[in-house]
Amino acid sequence: MSASFGPESTRTDIALPLPRKREPGLRVQLLLGLAVVSLFAVFSVGLLSLWAASNDLREVRESTAASLSTSAAAAAASVIDPNLELGAAQNLLETDPLMRQVAERSGVTEISIISASGVVVASRPPRWKGDTDPPILQSALEGVPPTLHYRDGPQHGEPELLSYAGIAVGGRIVGAVRIVMPAPPPILAFIRRSGPVLLGLALGDAILLMAFSYFLLTQMVIRPLRAVEIATAAVTAGDLEQQLMPSGPREIADLAASFNQMTMSLATQREQLIRTEKLASVGQLAAGVAHEIGNPLAAILGYSDILKSDAAEPQKAHLSVSDRLDIATRVKAETQRIHRIIQDLLEYSRPSTEEARVTDPLALLKAAESLLRPQARFREVEVIYENASDGWPSIRVSPERLTQVFVNLLLNAADAMEQKGTLRVSCELVEGRVRLLFADTGPGVPRASRRKIFDPFYTTKEPGRGTGLGLSICRSIVETYSGSLDLLETPEGEHGARFSIVLPPG
Repeated sequence: MSASFGPESTRTDIALPLPRKREPGLRVQLLLGLAVVSLFAVFSVGLLSLWAASNDLREVRESTAASLSTSAAAAAASVIDPNLELGAAQNLLETDPLMRQVAERSGVTEISIISASGVVVASRPPRWKGDTDPPILQSALEGVPPTLHYRDGPQHGEPELLSYAGIAVGGRIVGAVRIVMPAPPPILAFIRRSGPVLLGLALGDAILLMAFSYFLLTQMVIRPLRAVEIATAAVTAGDLEQQLMPSGPREIADLAASFNQMTMSLATQREQLIRTEKLASVGQLAAGVAHEIGNPLAAILGYSDILKSDAAEPQKAHLSVSDRLDIATRVKAETQRIHRIIQDLLEYSRPSTEEARVTDPLALLKAAESLLRPQARFREVEVIYENASDGWPSIRVSPERLTQVFVNLLLNAADAMEQKGTLRVSCELVEGRVRLLFADTGPGVPRASRRKIFDPFYTTKEPGRGTGLGLSICRSIVETYSGSLDLLETPEGEHGARFSIVLPPG
């Protein structure tokens, strides 16, 4: 048996955890993660590809600049005089087909002819003021193969590539040709041209990946997990018959199989606990029955001795026929009393079923009281059934299981009232459900015990007088049939405990 009844509610004083910020669902988090990974993968692969191609682009640009400067220097050497006069050089830029082709080539911003002394003798277009040649010009004038130089282009606002090639006439370097080409970083140039396309591809890949992943996650993860959630809620409500179909990915199937094993184990353990508590209560009832049977057995033994002594000496018999008939009637009455007590005990102790059916709670409660009435600790306990004359609404439960709940509540009430007091039981319909209210006149449950009164193996009784499983098992039985068992707060000015059983109507 569990702890005695008490006045306070077991639910109103429980310290509830602070509400947590609701996190996005698993599907949303995975899809967002996949989108980020997809975008990162596309951009990283694209940038790596651009980085790898930038060297090739730079080499192609430098090779082109060197070829153009070398070709222009060769063309100038074939027609220019050794003195490299300014007028002739400028005329060369304007009239020579090859020089004009180089000057007008796409990507060439300037072509210049420089004398051996470093003076610019011709330029197309004219150089901007302040433009100077880097030191590598001297290398070109000394006959070094085409020399390249990168610089910041103050005129165009972006880097430029300078390519110098010496003009050799008669085996002597008489000057040099300079080619200027814009040289923006290859990666930046490509991004400027292809950035929108790259972004569109990345977004398209992310959308396709998210759509495909959404379908897979929904079918293979979210739906099975939702089924586990629904089944878990049903188990929490007391339905231990829930089973899941092991399907889907191996991990999900293993989870479903483990869930099924858990529910079967819980059902078995609950059944064992219910039987253990019932056996404990049967033991207590049997102890009371043994005491109650003693009196009628003593009377029967006495009557049998009278009949035996009277029959042993027929000549001295002093019992009349009517006396013998009266003794036989008394023996039969006492025997029937013993038989009724034992039958009630056997009826209560026999294995019960879980099958729910329409049941009259008043009849069950009176049967439970009849079972306990022979107990010495229940003789001075008065049970009052309120509004019983109008009949109580029926409920849908297992009668055997609910009888066990009633017996436990009645015994707890008797113990709480120290075997003397009044227990009032009422029944009414509340919001479409049937509520049974048990109110005793005992001292109630201490404040320190009200939070733990439904905990397994918790009891306020002396050692040997209870297992601490009674109320816990009673709540489990009631919840099995979609009901609830709660300890309510006692109204101000009253004392005792108030227990409420709420069950679906029949």
